[in-house]
Amino acid sequence: MAPPSKICLVADIHSNFAALQAVVQDAGEVDAWWCMGDLVGYGPDPNQCVELLAELGAVSVAGNHDAGSIGKLSLGRFNLDARVAAEWTGRVLSESSTRILDALEETRAEEDCGAFLVHGSPSDPLWEYMTSASQAEHNFEAFTEDICFCGHSHVPIVFATPGRGEQEGVAQVVPADGETIELAGDRRYLANVGSVGQPRDGDPRASYVMFEPRAKLITYYRVAYQVERTQGRMVEAGLPAFLIKRLALGR
Repeated sequence: MAPPSKICLVADIHSNFAALQAVVQDAGEVDAWWCMGDLVGYGPDPNQCVELLAELGAVSVAGNHDAGSIGKLSLGRFNLDARVAAEWTGRVLSESSTRILDALEETRAEEDCGAFLVHGSPSDPLWEYMTSASQAEHNFEAFTEDICFCGHSHVPIVFATPGRGEQEGVAQVVPADGETIELAGDRRYLANVGSVGQPRDGDPRASYVMFEPRAKLITYYRVAYQVERTQGRMVEAGLPAFLIKRLALGR
């Protein structure tokens, strides 16, 4: 089966419906949607986010907040604000949203596209933050596909193995808004798509990636959304002040 020509990749939506809506509008017509986990947690609109991704037919994997909010994962490793938000999320999730989150697997291989999907890392799907080339190096051994897409750190970054005949170690690139990376046939990649709902790279705009498997391209995008709309909804819900403030800072 031929792979889709254009796939929109998202991660770490974190119940931020305003940000997700902005991404959907900005992305336009695509052939498929993939989500690298954490549909919920932190933000005020978990059901709306789960429902919209379901309407889009998105293929998703489980994040730690998805599992924690429905009781499949202990909240012991969550910090206080994250735990409060997860407990609140669990109380407001609908039955249908809970079923959707419960059915998510920790990893998924999209063989037609040569892609592996995970939230954290291939070797630790729910918890490892992929932030350095040294981490990426050992994780390339944990999947066999050409590229692994992940999230969890909320920071866009791409790691690549050396090409044929090259001696240097794993390379890394922090892609700018609108930057396209050509996927070379003699390299393998591990790409963090950034966060839709709670970026942590100093840019509060929602992050997403367009993947073109046939053309062997990935392009990173940022899109502004109504941050104050989400913040207002969080105030109404009584969610922690730090989580509200950080949205405007991108930290």
